[in-house]
Amino acid sequence: MSAPLDFVALRGQLAGLKGRAYWRGLEALSASPEVQALMEAEFPGVAPLLDRRGFLQLMAASLAMAGLAACGKAPEQAITAVHQPATLTPGVAAWYATAVSLAGVAQPVLAKTQAGRPIKLEGNPAHPMSGGACDAFTQAAILQLYDPDRSQAPRWRGRETSWAQVRAALSQERQALDRLHGKGLHIVCGASSSPTLQRQFEQLQKRWPEARLYHGEAFAETTAMVASEQLFGQPLTARVHLEHAQVLVCLDYDPLGCGPYQTVRQSGWAERRRRAAKGEGAALSFVAESVPTLTGAAATARLPMPPSRLPDMLLALSQALGETLPGTPRLTAAQRQWLDLAVAALKAHPGRGLIGISSQAPEALQAQVLRLNQRLGHLGRTLDLQAPSLLGYEPQRQWASLQQLAQALQEERVSHLVMLDCNPVQLSALPAQLQQVPMRLHAGLYYDESAAQCHWHLPLNHGLDGWSDARAADGSACIVQPLIEPLYATRTLHQVLELLMSAAEADGLALVRATWAHIPEAQWRQALAQGWIETAAPSVAVRNPGTAAASLALSDRDGLQALVRPDPTIWDGRFANCAWLQELPKPISTLTWSNVVGLSPRLAERLGVGNGDGVEVSLTGQTLRGPAWVEPGQADEVIALYAGYGRTRAGRVGNDLGYAVRPIQALAADAKLRVTGEHYRLATTQAHHQLPDEDEPPIRVVARDAPHLPGQTIPVSLYSPAADSGPQWGMVIDLDLCTGCNACVVACQAENNIAVVGAEQVARGRNMHWLRIDHYYQGSLDAPRSRFQPLPCMHCEQAPCETGCPVNATVHSRDGLNQMVYNRCIGTRTCAAYCPYKVRRFNWLDWSANAAPSIQAQRNPEVTVRSRGVMEKCTYCIQRISAARIEDKQQAAAFDPSSVVTACQQTCPSQAIRFGDIADPASDVSQARRDPRHYRLLDALGTRPRTSYLARIEEEGTGDAS
Repeated sequence: MSAPLDFVALRGQLAGLKGRAYWRGLEALSASPEVQALMEAEFPGVAPLLDRRGFLQLMAASLAMAGLAACGKAPEQAITAVHQPATLTPGVAAWYATAVSLAGVAQPVLAKTQAGRPIKLEGNPAHPMSGGACDAFTQAAILQLYDPDRSQAPRWRGRETSWAQVRAALSQERQALDRLHGKGLHIVCGASSSPTLQRQFEQLQKRWPEARLYHGEAFAETTAMVASEQLFGQPLTARVHLEHAQVLVCLDYDPLGCGPYQTVRQSGWAERRRRAAKGEGAALSFVAESVPTLTGAAATARLPMPPSRLPDMLLALSQALGETLPGTPRLTAAQRQWLDLAVAALKAHPGRGLIGISSQAPEALQAQVLRLNQRLGHLGRTLDLQAPSLLGYEPQRQWASLQQLAQALQEERVSHLVMLDCNPVQLSALPAQLQQVPMRLHAGLYYDESAAQCHWHLPLNHGLDGWSDARAADGSACIVQPLIEPLYATRTLHQVLELLMSAAEADGLALVRATWAHIPEAQWRQALAQGWIETAAPSVAVRNPGTAAASLALSDRDGLQALVRPDPTIWDGRFANCAWLQELPKPISTLTWSNVVGLSPRLAERLGVGNGDGVEVSLTGQTLRGPAWVEPGQADEVIALYAGYGRTRAGRVGNDLGYAVRPIQALAADAKLRVTGEHYRLATTQAHHQLPDEDEPPIRVVARDAPHLPGQTIPVSLYSPAADSGPQWGMVIDLDLCTGCNACVVACQAENNIAVVGAEQVARGRNMHWLRIDHYYQGSLDAPRSRFQPLPCMHCEQAPCETGCPVNATVHSRDGLNQMVYNRCIGTRTCAAYCPYKVRRFNWLDWSANAAPSIQAQRNPEVTVRSRGVMEKCTYCIQRISAARIEDKQQAAAFDPSSVVTACQQTCPSQAIRFGDIADPASDVSQARRDPRHYRLLDALGTRPRTSYLARIEEEGTGDAS
């Protein structure tokens, strides 16, 4: 075990800080020699920087090596296409509208294809639920399409077989089910909003009325549907409009966090911030939460609070807003202070607020929150109720839960168990009677833990190589069309379900088209072109619920509580084999490649553990071991567990990482915790790439009523300014809008062929992301503020890296780009040592040499794949600049710099990134540079960076409570 952190000394150190002092985690504060070396060295774990003599010797040797090419290319033969396909132009991308789904909710996208290969996903700018943006999960779906570990053929008891054998076997089972009207048939299905799947299930239930259906999703927002049914007599789903919510009160509610609604909610939140910055109303948020979240990081006032206090806080909030509920809530002074701020804001903005609560909260609390929102006039303004899009929640046709399936298995009522696009063995503790079911069938993207427990496994198409449909957050039906022929012998979920009911081989397109047979062919083709059918779900008028709830059950438990949350990068484990997401730093902890047991500083201090020390958590029905992680700002007496890891059949990337926890058990009171004496090496990026000290903090903050920064003086330079001609590229990042969601990081990786290096190399500081998001803390150890700052290459006008390179491999272009010439680079790493922003990445190994052929098919042909010994960095997506120039030239039009959109800018749900021609006073980026909140990072160094920032806006007199 490592030496425990001295929490008393850390608190004393933080208490002595003055002004806006930021810190980068507990290890940085402890200033241990190992961490200090990691933070100060550009390349930890290697030899120290060269002295002057050694550098001159290396420079002399480099003159002889400068002609060597560093970017090798495998030999190949060029074969002319004798018959060129009419729809294919080499080098010219084609775009198609489609959708991918998460937890049953469609994410409308445009897919970029090159030579018939889909290589990149962007949000569909024409769809109101996307606006051209998308989240990290959607970006990474393209890599999952090419995953060589996907299931490639049907299996019988683990051995590959043919679809003909599947049809023959299911024909006999079908006859048995017909005789019993489906009795004994139990189907578990992952969350879906597909109208075609709904039609098929209706047909199945007509044919086999005794069949039973179950939900196979862990983190769908469904508890509120049950609460609305109790309150209004029908199950309804809530659609929030954060762009209209001037006051947001969150009780363990994280609307900005990962999930199927992150893009649209983050977009609405950012729009509210923009309006408030213009003086159009307020943008206040009050967050009481158990574990730090993105919503809490963006809050006006944040309160760490264990989930056991949710009933007390909701009762106090209800009473303060005029509800006559019995009971006396137990609140601390800090909780009362937070409550007073939230209540005052709600009363000051009547009808323009929104109250939200955790989807894992009990139904009674969900119902009371709905009641409060209706009482305060929020329904129809900041909150709409609409009929649920997810299958299995329709009145009279509601599906059962996995707990009820477990009971049916124990009672031996199951003769046929079918698992469709889900992994219930990983999600829930199914009893041993599962092995006694005579016929078990699994259909999924992978041969996973559930498939291994079944007789039959049927491989499913990926969402990008098969036909389907799904509803977006607004209820509009998105058409999912294939972008490529199926890579393997797979079938769509619709074809599998049809195969269960009929021996005939069904066509995937025909099944989907049959659902929409009522629309004419012209409208169908229009839907394929734009990506969706105009079927948005209207808001439902609800009756007045009448009197208030009789009471809210208050808890007097103060022991340890374990929370199970979806992992912010791999969700419930379905993305465990996606290397992009495994290596993506988690937004708050910046951890990669593992989950952890999150502890508050006070709890860790009591146990005497630090980051990486092994602990054992005992819950009802399961015990797990994992590394502790001390999370500043986490509520005391809370153990944060993250689902999705501990997989044994995820694939070569996702197997044997972290610990396994069943997410169906969302909240466990009376959890037990003990120290094991083990120690784990964790791959975190929090201490990487430390910026040099500066008088001004890296993240600037201005007050809402005085949004001005003092003017910055550009230091005198000995270098002559570059001659400006034509467009001059620049970028401005608005820190008031950035939530730290990491969507831009994955978009950059997908666009620029950025390599994955693995957990060991990340731990050594060798991660390759061109764009990183630095996470800073400010304030006390137990209740700090969190701040995020994206850092791409600054593209400095007076770039130190350019003067330091001995072979002129990094140069300055006429339009202001700091460019890398890969075939000149000999890997001295001098440029990285000279860069004060630490944004350059070195290829220590040939990361791409052993990539599977299918993974290579995803790569962007417009971007060079770098090899060992080459330095690389952000290029401002120069390939997109070149493509825009070529397109305008072909159309004999003047080049329009505003048509260039970088990958990070394109995907950002908050539209926090602006890029364009700073030489054009009318451009969006030029206007941002004239904003009084504008500033340049490390400006005193005189590098004149083209990437700059807008300061964050904060309300005076508010903050976090402890």
